[in-house]
Amino acid sequence: FNYRVTWGKPIEFIFSLLGYMVGLGNLWRFSYLCFKNGGGAFLVPYLLSVAVFGLPMYIFEIAIGQFTQQGKLNAWDRIPIMKGYGYACIVMTMMSIVPYMLVMAWGVIYLYHSFTSNDLPWTVCDNQWNTQSCISYKHSLVQNYSDTSLAQAQFWRYYVLRLPNEQDSIYGGFNWPMLICLVLSYLSIVAITIKGIKSSGKVVYISATLPYLMIIVLLIRGLTLDGALNGISKLLIPKFEELANTQVWIEAASQVLYTYAIGFASLTTFSSYNNFNNNFYRQALILVPVGAFTSLLMGLMTFSYLGHMASVLGVNVDKILKSGPGLIFQVIPLGFSLLPLPQLWSVLFFGMFYFVAVDSVFSDFDALVTSILDIFPRFKGTGRRRVLANFAVAFVLFVASCTQLTSSGIYIFEFIFYYGASGIILLLLALCESLSVGWLWDVNQFAIDLEKMTGDKLSLWFKLCYRYFIPAITSSIFLFYCAKWTPLKVGDFVYPVWANLLGWILSLCSLLWIPGVFIYVLYKGRGSMKQ
Repeated sequence: FNYRVTWGKPIEFIFSLLGYMVGLGNLWRFSYLCFKNGGGAFLVPYLLSVAVFGLPMYIFEIAIGQFTQQGKLNAWDRIPIMKGYGYACIVMTMMSIVPYMLVMAWGVIYLYHSFTSNDLPWTVCDNQWNTQSCISYKHSLVQNYSDTSLAQAQFWRYYVLRLPNEQDSIYGGFNWPMLICLVLSYLSIVAITIKGIKSSGKVVYISATLPYLMIIVLLIRGLTLDGALNGISKLLIPKFEELANTQVWIEAASQVLYTYAIGFASLTTFSSYNNFNNNFYRQALILVPVGAFTSLLMGLMTFSYLGHMASVLGVNVDKILKSGPGLIFQVIPLGFSLLPLPQLWSVLFFGMFYFVAVDSVFSDFDALVTSILDIFPRFKGTGRRRVLANFAVAFVLFVASCTQLTSSGIYIFEFIFYYGASGIILLLLALCESLSVGWLWDVNQFAIDLEKMTGDKLSLWFKLCYRYFIPAITSSIFLFYCAKWTPLKVGDFVYPVWANLLGWILSLCSLLWIPGVFIYVLYKGRGSMKQ
């Protein structure tokens, strides 16, 4: 029986893809990777990766879902010997949601504290979590400081993350306020996806457009601030010596995969709700450049405020804060504190951040639930069974997310993010996917199938990328990564050997599905290798 629903309107598919590209991968991750990897030097491999990785693989991810009318898992029945790739993507998607939901909860707690008639709590030093070394440059300009002395850094470290400070450990225990924010975050995702695309397809009209409006408004305001151009020059002018660092290329390539959800479950699942003859090829040719432009737009916004902060403090942009997952939570709130009506700007930004997080997470969450239910079609539907499935998956992920709410939670967060859904895993999945379409599906047959769906011919560039460029580049990056590998490090904390070994085991939880299913199909299958 046919249980699969379709988009209410074709435009809902476009808005869903657009919303994902304006998601956390852009707003939260792109800015701190630029800051970490030499600003403009990061843009060079990033834009090259868009052309070589982003566009060809984006087209294929959508194509296989629309062609098979199945989610990420069952779509790979088209190439049975590689169905393990589908399982690997589902496991990785599940692990990526765990830290992403915490990022969403961070935005919720900042949004909550933005609703105040008093000074924003990250702009002053009279809070219970502040130490004697706290500096609020809103009232006094101090040039000799550490990155843990600024008021917004202390709010982030000692209140949001609950890291123990040098005075006492009152904020070093379990983070109960963040637990409430995490519960609210999960409930909102469940509510949005509870009826599948029939409900989420309507949400994307707001969640995909509001962030663009807010980003443009905030960027225009940021460009008018003193020192903004210094920050933007940090983003746009490359330090070419950074291009010799292989880590810059690895993180740029992986960021492209994050931006376009390549290797995750959402693209294939969303496209499976399309009509067979939807022209996704032309849609992709427009959407992929829009995604790259969105990343640049968000980078310009963040670095304009970063430059203003540096100007006010009289220091170099590089010396403001350490790069890391909390960069945007320390830069933007402090930038708003320097504007008229800072509470209003803060509410607008973190309201936008919430919608951005919703876009990122609901796509993966809906795709995850759909893929799981594709395995058990008897339980598929939009009624009570769908509701129970949503709550069951959310509960499992919620329990895993709670492990990040202790004083050591940020280290668990980085551990899960780095090893569970890290750039190198995405690159290996990209390698497997390109080999699948280029050689196993056969790129010429794929071109015939694409023309059957869209009426357009696949360009020679894409054929070369699938067969040669992507496999060669991903293999090379992986070899460089292995040669240059160093233990995971967060701030000054270097993870011990046993933790890194445990991390590789976590990575293998997704990657081992590929050779495992490959061997199983060879053993159980009938016919020749080609068949």
